[in-house]
Amino acid sequence: MTSEQTELISRTRGTALTQRLCVYGALAMVTLLNVISHANLAPNAHEKAWGDAINYFRMSEQTGAAVDNPFALRMLSPWLVHRANLLTGISLDRLWLILTVVAVLASAIVFFEFLRSHLKLQLFTSALTAVALACTFWYAPYAFTNPYLVDPLNNLLYVVALWLAFERKLIAFTVVIVVGAINKETTLLLAPLYPLLAWTRGRKLRDRDVLGGALAVVIAAGLYIAFRLWAQNLIGGAYGFGAGQGNKSLLDNIGFALSANKGTDQLVLFTTFHFLWLVFAYGLYRQYRRYGLRSDLLVASVWLFGCCVAGRLVATDTGRVFVMMAPLVLGVVAVVLDGQRGERRRLWVGLLLFLYIALSLGWVPAPSSFLVDAVAALIFVLLMYFPVSSGRTFLGGPGARA
Repeated sequence: MTSEQTELISRTRGTALTQRLCVYGALAMVTLLNVISHANLAPNAHEKAWGDAINYFRMSEQTGAAVDNPFALRMLSPWLVHRANLLTGISLDRLWLILTVVAVLASAIVFFEFLRSHLKLQLFTSALTAVALACTFWYAPYAFTNPYLVDPLNNLLYVVALWLAFERKLIAFTVVIVVGAINKETTLLLAPLYPLLAWTRGRKLRDRDVLGGALAVVIAAGLYIAFRLWAQNLIGGAYGFGAGQGNKSLLDNIGFALSANKGTDQLVLFTTFHFLWLVFAYGLYRQYRRYGLRSDLLVASVWLFGCCVAGRLVATDTGRVFVMMAPLVLGVVAVVLDGQRGERRRLWVGLLLFLYIALSLGWVPAPSSFLVDAVAALIFVLLMYFPVSSGRTFLGGPGARA
């Protein structure tokens, strides 16, 4: 290797590192602005907490607090806050907010790296879509309004687990699933995804990855059961398998959940990602046309959507349930939009993601939000109708080729 080649490689690596640091800084700034806009920074902010957060805050005060099922067994986030409080003396309110901010920012950074390193997307697309993730209401701003939840750490572990599954790193994937289950048992829903992805790639049940993934499911489930038995002994309560909130029967909880949000569930589901659902659906269609059922993004999206539908049967917060799909929804969106090359088309891509951010952060008044969704959907359709390779361009000159 010549000295010129060595210098070029060194310069390229330096440029890539600088670009990453700039993106990380931008994501940190966006996160900080969201904290300022949505977080209650009062010393006793937990007194205004609501819902699940009341239970989790109580658990951070006392490890093994006998709160309602299933919250009592979601111990990782409250335990981390509790230990940090003992070690530093920082108030529980501040520590919960710190954990939430760190988890949200880390999720955005990991998502950016997933797009850039695994999916090999442009820097522009990867960075802008990561900013959109950091501004998705149920993923970040909502967490800052009620920062005593296990959701932020759960979301971080989800995006890490998905990346590891796509990279076929079984041992690391299994570790993340087990750790995630201690934070929130829904992480176990990702465990069967690994053998499912392996089977769709090779269509052989005796494939090494399929068998290894199946064994990982058994191991993860067994370790979670062991943790659950230990936790029940520590708490001193009876939290039965299959029981729902308040240790009522699963059927009672399903009945309660399905009785909530009558007539509004479709609206809440739509507003979780707004017009990006359209881009997501189109992206899955393209994935199927190109790769069939061998597309990791397609298989994982269908699996996780089914898991979210099942989760909605026992939970009333539709947005909080379906936002677990954020890395996949925005990941597929990024793949679709990455095909738009050239300055003019990048401006339209930037406008689309800006409109999504504006809708997600509530900048658009409710009566006008559907009009903005319709305009954004129309822009997207026109971008797809005038493909880059056709020689025509949407509101511009000849299209630039990718």
